[in-house]
Amino acid sequence: MMKDLSEISADDTFLTAIINAIPSGIFVTDLDHNIMMINQGGAKMVGRTPGDCFDRKCYEIFSTPMCGTEDCVCHRTVTDNQTKDGQTFFRIGDKELPVEYSSRPLRNFEGKVIGCVEHFIDISGRLEQERVILEQQEELLQKREEDIRHLQDEILELSTPVIEIWDGILALPLIGTMDSHRAKIAMEKLLEAIERTRAPFILIDITGVPMVDTEVANHIIHTVSAVRLMGSEAILTGVCPRIAQTIAQLGVDMGTIKVRGRMTDALHLAISLLRQKQDKIELARAIAAEKTRV
Repeated sequence: MMKDLSEISADDTFLTAIINAIPSGIFVTDLDHNIMMINQGGAKMVGRTPGDCFDRKCYEIFSTPMCGTEDCVCHRTVTDNQTKDGQTFFRIGDKELPVEYSSRPLRNFEGKVIGCVEHFIDISGRLEQERVILEQQEELLQKREEDIRHLQDEILELSTPVIEIWDGILALPLIGTMDSHRAKIAMEKLLEAIERTRAPFILIDITGVPMVDTEVANHIIHTVSAVRLMGSEAILTGVCPRIAQTIAQLGVDMGTIKVRGRMTDALHLAISLLRQKQDKIELARAIAAEKTRV
């Protein structure tokens, strides 16, 4: 091993050829941070030549956030007598060059630390690739989340079908747990069906709803009100004793809503009301026709 740093120049041509063949940066400093050797790749990274850097302080050539502080890589390397690895950036004018470094203690033949050897790599290209990959992953994740939401919406639509069970009578069977999003989809589908069919009676069946709380009860009332605004009348069915007791305890006003326990009872009521309505229409037409003849 060498006795001191002065022996570095013993075969300068051979050693220079070796380190200049390395595309990444390498420089050697003494204990006072003086650059004793640097390859062309390292000098080029900061826009200099090896001659510009020789016998200059390393912090004058390679300005990093750690220079001049206790976190100085070269200082910690020689003080701890340990290799230090990490990432930082060089300040070059108004730009910053991200690098990955490895600083190792340089020892003489006695094993005494006489300086450090620092190897550094420009990682701007790698960071850009990582950024692109991260953006692609985020885009894929976002697309996956959108696909999941679309699938959930399709499942919700399939789970809230609007069925025409009689001429002029629609049924909306609700199954499973209700929330505001699902209730909104159910109401939209129901109103679209009313606009399309002009059905005068709607049966809202909650037999398959396991629990009714204040939120669900309010959604039902809002749906009934929306149905009335469309010129139709809603009949609530599937109200079992447990749900009836729950609604009563919640104090929700259901007085203006027609309620039946079973779908068959609601259907019979709707058919009866539909016939009464048709009878009134026929009677009105007959009276109008009689007046016309008179």
